[in-house]
Amino acid sequence: MKKSPRKKKCICNTVAILKQITGQPKPLDDTELNKIRLNLFTERNSDGTGYLVLRGKDIFDRYKRRITDADIRAICLYLKEEPKRITRLDLSYNNITDVGFFKLLKEILVKGRSSVINLNIMNNNLTEASVLNLAKYAQFLKLKYLRLNGNDFGVNGAEYFADFLKKNDTLQYCDIGETNLTLTGVTHIVAALRCDNEGNDTLKVLDLSRIIPLFNRYSYETKWLAYHIEFLIERNSTIIELHLQKNQFIGHDVEYFVRGLRRNDTLLYLDLGYNRIGEYGAQLLGKYLAEKPPLIFLNVAGNGIKDTGARALSFGLPYSKIRALDVGYNKITDDGILDLLNTLKKYYFMRFLNIWGNTITHVSCVVIERMLMSGALFQHTIDVKVYEVDNVLHAAYYPNPANRNKHLYYDELDYGCAQPIYHIKRNVIPEKKNVKVDCKQRHRLDKTDKNNF
Repeated sequence: MKKSPRKKKCICNTVAILKQITGQPKPLDDTELNKIRLNLFTERNSDGTGYLVLRGKDIFDRYKRRITDADIRAICLYLKEEPKRITRLDLSYNNITDVGFFKLLKEILVKGRSSVINLNIMNNNLTEASVLNLAKYAQFLKLKYLRLNGNDFGVNGAEYFADFLKKNDTLQYCDIGETNLTLTGVTHIVAALRCDNEGNDTLKVLDLSRIIPLFNRYSYETKWLAYHIEFLIERNSTIIELHLQKNQFIGHDVEYFVRGLRRNDTLLYLDLGYNRIGEYGAQLLGKYLAEKPPLIFLNVAGNGIKDTGARALSFGLPYSKIRALDVGYNKITDDGILDLLNTLKKYYFMRFLNIWGNTITHVSCVVIERMLMSGALFQHTIDVKVYEVDNVLHAAYYPNPANRNKHLYYDELDYGCAQPIYHIKRNVIPEKKNVKVDCKQRHRLDKTDKNNF
C-alpha cells in the first residue's frame, strides 16, 4: 500500500512577508485611546445605560497626559458604535479647545447621532467661539445637563449663551459658574430666562457661583449683580434650584433677594454659601422664613452670621418648610446652636442639618445626643458625631449625604489618585415608582431610616 506524499512545510517567515506587503507599522502608543480602554472607563447602569467618565485627573495619573482634540475622534466613534446607550459624557479637567468641542458638537450632541444627554466639559480651554457654535446648533441639541463652568466666555460669550437658552427647549440643568461673565452678559442671560418675554421655560437648575462680573472702568459692586438676580427670581417661574456661592454678596444684597423671593412661588433651593451676608442678611432671611415660603433647602454656610444671625433664623424656622439647612463655618457658638436646635421640632421634619465648623462644646453636644436618642435627629442627617472623653462630650466631623455635594461637584477622585481598574464600575439606578401617600402614616415618611432614605 502506497503512502500518501507528505505535505511540504512552508519554511518562509510569514510575518516578515506580511510586513513587506503592508509595510512596517509603528507600534501603538501606550497612551492612545482606543475602544478597549474607553470600554474600561464606561460605567454600567442597572437600567441598561452607561456613563463614559474621562476626568482629567484620572487620565493624567494613568497615562501622564489629558484628553486633547486629537482624542475626540476616537471618543465619537466609540459612542456611535457602542451597543450600550451612553447617556453621560464627562470630560472635565482636560485640554479640549474650540476645535475639539465643535467636532463633539456635530458628531455626538446633535439629535439622532448619539444618546448623550449629560455633558460635563468643565475646566477646559473653551472660548466664546464654542459658545457661539453652541448657540447655532441650539435647536438641534437634546442635552438636559450642561456644565461649562471654568471656561472663559469672553466679552460676547454670555450674549451667545443667552441666545442658546432662548432657542433650546431641552436643557434642565445649567452650570456657568466662573466663566468671566461681565455685568452686561449677566443681563443678557437673565433676559433669556424671563418667562414673560418668551424666554427659556425648561431650565430648572441654574448655577451662577463665582462669576464676579468684570469691569473695565470701575470696581465691582455687588448690588448691581444682586439687582439682576432679584429680577431673575421675580420673572422666572421654572427654576427650582439657584446656586449663588462665592459672589461676595453682603447683607444689603439680601434685601434684593428677599424682595424677589416674595414674588416667586417656585424656588425650592437657595444656595448663598460662602458670601458675606453677615448678621443683617441672616435677619432678613429669618423674617422671610416666617412668612411660610415654599423654600425647602437653604445654604448660608461660610457667611459669618454668628449667634445673632443664628437666633434670627431660629425665629423664622418653625413657620417655614425648610427640610435641609447648612449653617457650617459661621462663627456660631453654643448659644446660636442651641437656638437652632430648639426649633427643629416643627411640622416639616428636618432631613439634613450641617453645623460643623462652628464652636461646638459640651453644652451643645448634650442637646444633640438627647435629640438623637429621642428621634428628633438621626445620625445620617447631621454632620457631627458626639463622643465622650473623661465625662466630657465632644463633636467630631461626620459626613452625611448632603456634605458630598462639593466632592461630587468638583469631580474629586474618591481616593485622591487613580485606582487600578480591577472591574468595570456598575451603578444601581432606582426605578421611579408612583407612591400613594396615606396621611395616617405620615410620620413614617418623615422619620426614615438610613437604608430606606
